[in-house]
Amino acid sequence: MHDRTTSNGGTAGAQKSAPTSNLIRFLQFCLTLLRRLVDGVALLLLAYMACAIAAQIIGRYFFNYSIAWSEETATFAQVWLTLLGAGIAMRYNQHVGVDVLIRKAPLPVQRLCNGASLLLGLWFLGVVVVGSLSMLAIGFVVKSPALRIPMAIPYMALPVGFGYFLIEFAVTSLPKVLHPGRADQTAEQAQDAEAAA
Repeated sequence: MHDRTTSNGGTAGAQKSAPTSNLIRFLQFCLTLLRRLVDGVALLLLAYMACAIAAQIIGRYFFNYSIAWSEETATFAQVWLTLLGAGIAMRYNQHVGVDVLIRKAPLPVQRLCNGASLLLGLWFLGVVVVGSLSMLAIGFVVKSPALRIPMAIPYMALPVGFGYFLIEFAVTSLPKVLHPGRADQTAEQAQDAEAAA
């Protein structure tokens, strides 16, 4: 009788935790998909930028002809690449940070400092994302000089890039708040695993 109650309780507990673990797996899948998409877009932007600049150089110095749209689109690609690259750098924890004193502090102080850093960072990035949306309204009116496309297309890099940065910042910073000691080891292992893949 006692064993049956225990096994039923264990089964009920497993059933309750199953939706949570399924949600975590789904979120991890979405994050992996988003990261692969951003990596692919960044590679395409880099390749396009190199080709557009090469075409501009060849046209100008070999054929005495300037391709105006190639310079413009290369600039737009660079802006997109820079803002997406900030999120990619955040994924690998490659932004400059001074945390020597925080690492030497006791765990409660580490949690407090990392939590404050997380909240301030999320607030700042949220303000930037929301503030950049107002630029899109202007971008639909203003046209680019060479191609005459709406400037909303290059301006879209701001909310998209900083939105991605916000996601990576939250994913990278949250473990430092919950488990300060283990977070650094986990980040290093994740970097090694992703580099191997």
